[in-house]
Amino acid sequence: MPFILSRAALKSLINRMEKLFKERAEQFEHSLNDQKKRSLSLAWLRVSLFFVAIILITLFANAKITEGITATAIGFILLFFYLLKKHVAVKKQLDFTEALLKVNEEELQRLEMKLSTLDDGAEFINPLHEYHIDLDVFGRHSIFQLINRASTAFGRETMAKWLSTPADKEEILKRQEASKEVAPLIDWRQNIQASGRAFNEEKANIEPLLSWIKEPNVLLTKTFYKLAIFLFPLFTLTCIVLASIGVSPIGLPILAVFINIGVLATVFKYAGDVFQKTVFSNKILKAYESQIAWIEKQELTSPLMKDLKGKLQTDGKDASVVINQLQSILDNLHNRANMMYQIFNMLFILDVYWLIQAEKWRQKTKEDIQSWFEAIGEIEAVNSLGAFYFSNPTAIFPTIETDPFIIKATQMGHPMLNAKKRVSNDFDFSGKGGICLITGSNMSGKSTFLRTVGVNSIMALMGAPVCAESMNISKLQVFTSMRTQDDLEESVSSFYAELKRLKQLLGSINTEIPTLFMIDEVLKGTNSEDRHTGAIALIRQLNKSYAFGFVSTHDLTLGKITTELNGIKNYSFNSVIENDDIIFDYTLTPGLCKSFNATKLMQKMGIEIID
Repeated sequence: MPFILSRAALKSLINRMEKLFKERAEQFEHSLNDQKKRSLSLAWLRVSLFFVAIILITLFANAKITEGITATAIGFILLFFYLLKKHVAVKKQLDFTEALLKVNEEELQRLEMKLSTLDDGAEFINPLHEYHIDLDVFGRHSIFQLINRASTAFGRETMAKWLSTPADKEEILKRQEASKEVAPLIDWRQNIQASGRAFNEEKANIEPLLSWIKEPNVLLTKTFYKLAIFLFPLFTLTCIVLASIGVSPIGLPILAVFINIGVLATVFKYAGDVFQKTVFSNKILKAYESQIAWIEKQELTSPLMKDLKGKLQTDGKDASVVINQLQSILDNLHNRANMMYQIFNMLFILDVYWLIQAEKWRQKTKEDIQSWFEAIGEIEAVNSLGAFYFSNPTAIFPTIETDPFIIKATQMGHPMLNAKKRVSNDFDFSGKGGICLITGSNMSGKSTFLRTVGVNSIMALMGAPVCAESMNISKLQVFTSMRTQDDLEESVSSFYAELKRLKQLLGSINTEIPTLFMIDEVLKGTNSEDRHTGAIALIRQLNKSYAFGFVSTHDLTLGKITTELNGIKNYSFNSVIENDDIIFDYTLTPGLCKSFNATKLMQKMGIEIID
């Protein structure tokens, strides 16, 4: 039956979600405007302070009041850096609030199915994958856009992996429980999501940093450098003090500086290499630190979330604290481009000191940091499932069956269709070698139904909620053959492309995990007689394999095969012509198709039909 379950109630639920996210967006927009005003005020205050200091110093200089000049200079420096610190904090909060506003605006876009501006994960598309292309998993108007809320590279990669590979029953149940736990934690979820965005930027890339972390230490293995960070600064300070009190010549501190420059020269290339590998990673580190801090604050009880949270520690220290230590070290090392840093560098060989501190951090932590980032990626993926569940109140978590070859659902619809308009269907299908032959008139809904089953199946097997009133499914591997196209560059016709896809299907079937196949308009690229003969041969082979699935076709004579083979059923989608209009109900009906509309469609397109 079509989905008529209280349309008014359904619209009420959706409107409630829209109202919630609109209110949150308005709240963050109001906060953002206040923070922008505060940021501007602090900027003008710093400028004003500078001019006031210049005026006061000029007045004191003209009056030859040295104490006034000194006090103004010291006061200006202290106030300037205090205001700078406040301004940086306000800017940080402004970026975070802006990210929260964007997060809620995107939730509204998803409710309206306006996904064009959202991250589409197009780089994860594998044209040879079992279902990436046919089920719109990635790319424009994709499942990835609908579900993904991950901000980091590890989170996005985890989402892509989950969408591409069915999980075991135990893992699915863990993800379901974790998603249910985080779903109502809207502030916590969005804070993690916004943290990942607020401290990220286009040039940022964590891979060079991870590469550096895996490299062997250079300075820590040499006693000279470990002693140098204490002895050479001490020697320089001693020379300066002795010269200032007249005990040694003024040239001695200069000699010390030249000796320090010689030491720095031995690490110059190495310091530059570390700088290049880490300079664009620090904002990502800030994102991870902020996300971990939110995770550490939240009490989590589901086994998966407890396990992931437990991974964010090392030697009894929270990962956020340890990452903050690396951030501080790298921030200081990145100051190499600053003139003041270079002056102190020549006095106290700062490059050597910070490189050794970085290597000490790396030595203690390199075994843990990869697992931290991977844990955050999984938490982001769970948050994505929880957010999807929260914003789709009619979605349910399916029952995962232990027995193979089971898929059944009530009122299942396609999650990418507008919830206020979509039509849903019931079906119950099970058994090795079973095949549903689906016939139907043009535009009646055959392809959409196949995609509906396929999309909900991969969502169920990744641990996500599905678009149905109920669903039971066993572990299986979805395989589709729907959008086969010709390839002029490879000189491949659409028919040959379909044959290659079907060969891939047959080659992928094994006895480890059942295959759920979906073949749309089987052998559509050849003539009727060849299509009929080839389709029967294919169905016979699939009927004997460790697989089950759906085959749609215009060939009504294929329906007769149900009397020859066990486990094959006929279903159809039909249309009705009323007052020169074609009416579709998009309802899955037992039996062969009884209505045809190709001629009427051609007439409506202006093609004259001659009897």
